[in-house]
Parts: sequence; C-alpha cells; structure tokens
Amino acid sequence: MKSIKDGEEELINTLLKNVIEKETIMNKSKILSFILVSSCLLFADDKAEVENLVKKHYSYQNNKNWKKFVTTLSTDGTMNGDSNGSFWYLQESTVSAWTEGQEPGNKFNFNPRYIEVDVLEKNKVAVAYYYLVGSYTINGVEKNDYRTRVSQIFVKENGEWKVKSGHFTPLHSGSGIPN
Repeated sequence: MKSIKDGEEELINTLLKNVIEKETIMNKSKILSFILVSSCLLFADDKAEVENLVKKHYSYQNNKNWKKFVTTLSTDGTMNGDSNGSFWYLQESTVSAWTEGQEPGNKFNFNPRYIEVDVLEKNKVAVAYYYLVGSYTINGVEKNDYRTRVSQIFVKENGEWKVKSGHFTPLHSGSGIPN
C-alpha cells in the first residue's frame, strides 16, 4: 500500500471539512426555507380568510340577508366612519340595529375590488384595504356611481374573523352613501 504524504493528508482533511460545512449550510438553508414558506402559508391562510369574509360581508348585505350579515361583525359592535362624512359611531351587531330606518325598497349592489390584507398578528388582528364600487337605493336616494376607498380592522373571535371597525372615503368623482 501506498502511504499518504503529509501534504495529501492535509488536503483530504480540508476537502472533507469543506464538504461537511457545505452540507451543514445546505441543511440550514433548507430549514430556513421551510420556516419561511411555512410562515408565509400560515399568514396566507389568515389573508385568504379575511378576503373571503369581505366578499361574504357584501354578498349578505347585497341580498339583505341581515341575519348572516351580522355574523360577519364583532360581537362587541363596530366603530365606523361612513362615506357620507359622518362622525365616528359605534354600531351594534344586531339585525335590528342594521335595519333600523331602512325602507323595504332599499337595494345594495356593493362589490369589493383589489382587496389587500395585512395580518398584524397571526390569528388575532388584520387590516384589509380595498375599493368598494357599485350602486344603491337607500331611503329613496339612488346612485350608480358609488366608489369608495375602504380600510377595515378585523379581529378573531372564537376562531372566526370579524369586522371590528371600518373607514369609508369616497373616491374622486364617486359618491358615498346618503346621510
């Protein structure tokens, strides 16, 4: 057998050390990638849930399904600033509170567009930003150019996302809701 010269042995040891270090780096990279992808997916679930809630919220309102509509709201009520320039007000999350003063002929055709969701704390609080467009007939006032910019705060209650607060601002050349 040939004996390994001192220089060759040192070279082999260095190569083995480099291979082990690269495998360790690759394993760490894989673990880090897994963690990043997993956390993105976890937040993605919250984002998708909030976005779906926004869509359901307006579907229920458009169909005047007030019983389901109020299930999208925080049980403690919602703090709102409407597109008519109203002051902030607290609205109870009951069918009677949401239908009080409404005429039977009221119609809603609101469609959320370009929904962006920021999860501020996983499974606890999120903010949605979007545009709300459409038309309405509210207590005799009819508009076909309803266009507002919306920001809403969502909280998780008993495992479900709920609207906690909303701010609605008319867009240029769009109308808000009547007083």
